[in-house]
Amino acid sequence: MPEPRKRGARGPAPTNEANLRDVAALAGVSPATVSRVLTGTAGVRDETRAKVREAAEELGYVANGLAQAMLGRGRRPLALVTPALHDAAFSELASGAEEVATHNGHLFLMAFTHGDVAREEAIIATLREQRAAGVVLVHAGAPDKEADQRIAGYLHSLASVNATLVLCGHPYLPSLPSVATVNVDQIGGARAAVIHLGAKGHRRIAFLGLTHSSAANQRFLGYSLGLRDAGLTIDSSLVVECPDETVEAHLAALLLLRKPDPPTAIVCFSDIVAVGVYRAARDFHVDIPGQLAVVGFDDSPFAADLTPGLTSIHAPFYDMGARSARLALRLTDDDTHVDLPTELVARDSTG
Repeated sequence: MPEPRKRGARGPAPTNEANLRDVAALAGVSPATVSRVLTGTAGVRDETRAKVREAAEELGYVANGLAQAMLGRGRRPLALVTPALHDAAFSELASGAEEVATHNGHLFLMAFTHGDVAREEAIIATLREQRAAGVVLVHAGAPDKEADQRIAGYLHSLASVNATLVLCGHPYLPSLPSVATVNVDQIGGARAAVIHLGAKGHRRIAFLGLTHSSAANQRFLGYSLGLRDAGLTIDSSLVVECPDETVEAHLAALLLLRKPDPPTAIVCFSDIVAVGVYRAARDFHVDIPGQLAVVGFDDSPFAADLTPGLTSIHAPFYDMGARSARLALRLTDDDTHVDLPTELVARDSTG
């Protein structure tokens, strides 16, 4: 048990763990020499280094990584802050960031905001206190002046401890040009989906999914531009908002299919939403693609296994996570505003 702290004592209460002075006493050197050896500083004889390491191992000494980070030594962690990890896209993104962090000797941390702004702010504050090397923030909220001000605050707060902020899955912010951004071409992907459907003769093309987030705004803009390219205009009755969740998407798709003049094609915010459309089509005995063409977004691993296989927009989420991590850890001199290409993967759901 740790000894009780004395009144007026500063710092943490003492424990039974070996400390730097214990290692120095056993090795017969000064604490300063032990510090130089354990931090890899030059100017210490090999014989002395061996004695210090032997003493540290015998005592089971563990360096205080947080203290070293606060002093600007050692490897500081990389953190990924994201609303959730609920689908393959987020998993791929996290895998890319983790691979870069681990390969370069950094601890990889993850924190979930669940879309709660107050929670996001608290997490960023904690990571600043813990002296993270960088924060990759998957910012899912809708872009507005308040959100920009909050991001500017994060940037300033993290910079005060020499930490880097990278927005992942977010477009370039003209109001905050110093904030690094890594995104995929969400606009171009959704636009390609509509052009693909228009080339197959579809004129009533619906959009189903989120419309109030950074990614959703971009995908909806791409949908709008695709309609323009196909010589069509937006029909507000064919735009139905729903969460990025299969059950809710199923119910929303039923509303579309019940219309007197239902759409002949649906562009979905994500593959998860597309699964909800498949369920609704089954309920109404609507044939895909004979009576209804469906396009998803993300090209999830299950997309090819649906019946029929789902046409989807492939986005390089692993690369997005990896590029974000390299920027956050300052491992690259690449452009700090990255927009990775997307690609339409045509399968049987569009004929």
